Amino acid sequence: MTGCRGALPLLVSVLALAVAAPAAAQLGGKEVKIGIGGPLTTTSAGFGIEMKQAVDLAVDERNAAGGITGAKVLAIAVDDKADPEAGKAVAKGFCDDPSILGVVGHVNSGVAVATGQIYADCSLAVITPMASNPKVTESGFATIFRLTNRDDRKGPGLAHYLIEKMGKKRALVVDDGTPYGVGLADQFVAGFGSGGTVVARKSVKVGEKDFADFVKSWPKDFDVVFFAGIREGALILKEMRAEGLTQLFTCGDGCWDTKAFIQASEGAATKAEGVRILSAAPAIGTVPGSAEFGANYTAKYGPINNYAASSYDSARVLMVAIADAAKAKEGVPTRADVVAALRKLTFQGIAYARPVQWTEKGDNKSAVIFVNTVEGDHFKPIDQIGE
Repeated sequence: MTGCRGALPLLVSVLALAVAAPAAAQLGGKEVKIGIGGPLTTTSAGFGIEMKQAVDLAVDERNAAGGITGAKVLAIAVDDKADPEAGKAVAKGFCDDPSILGVVGHVNSGVAVATGQIYADCSLAVITPMASNPKVTESGFATIFRLTNRDDRKGPGLAHYLIEKMGKKRALVVDDGTPYGVGLADQFVAGFGSGGTVVARKSVKVGEKDFADFVKSWPKDFDVVFFAGIREGALILKEMRAEGLTQLFTCGDGCWDTKAFIQASEGAATKAEGVRILSAAPAIGTVPGSAEFGANYTAKYGPINNYAASSYDSARVLMVAIADAAKAKEGVPTRADVVAALRKLTFQGIAYARPVQWTEKGDNKSAVIFVNTVEGDHFKPIDQIGE
């Protein structure tokens, strides 16, 4: 009997240790998948590939630290070709794989809007690092989250900045015909009308390369150009300077790309009145931890062009939410569990100075906008819009 009494405390201790086992053992030996949906081809591939690489880096770091409560994380990247219909097929593929618990993507606003219903129907959380059209999070879907800022803050914010801080009064507005470009241009026009005049509103097509006749068709009485688009911005700017037009060139964060804008403009970005380009995050090295991220990314993939920090944070936020949900569930969480964990999450990343927290619509409360000029071969932040 004495031996039995001695064994009882030992048994209780063993049971207590089992109950208090570290969370790392909960999903030991399992795999957790996250999807990456973005353009890996087409003219938007620069954005999609950089997003994929940043997510891969975040996943590698997470796995090196033990994964998600013991489970190895696998990132599955699929090309949406910057096309809404292709994007729908990508979203459906992610939904049909029960092991995928969340998605980082998409890049283009048109694709993000087109896929929202599909992700909502399968309760799959999706975080876009960069799709900025307001419709992305105005859908009412509980599954959509956006790390970057919205065009209805970017467009009016830049418009007011140009009027109030630079004294610009007469704007020529050009969009690229995409949902992102048209929506951002609309928001800029609405903001510029409060103190200035839009002298003309024009449109180009994605993929166009020759803008000589286009620039020659412009009216002469403007003091600033605003372009709402991506790759065509550098070519339009080059043609402006070739035609002797000295007016300020401005663009949303679609031009926030070292390779596709600064390099592609071949020196035009620093000529005449120069440029003002929006960025969705401060320069690497500004926020604590971002310098280390930048060094790690650059060592593995080469120079950062634009949204790498936002993509990295999007992946880390998603993996933290999956881990939180797994711990609460004490096992593999459902997709709905992950969405619920994301909704209440607060996470300090490296893209923004303040922690990520979501509005009811899924927008990041901490997202701010930066105004950049071009200095040599890099963007130089010179001002900030919003808090």
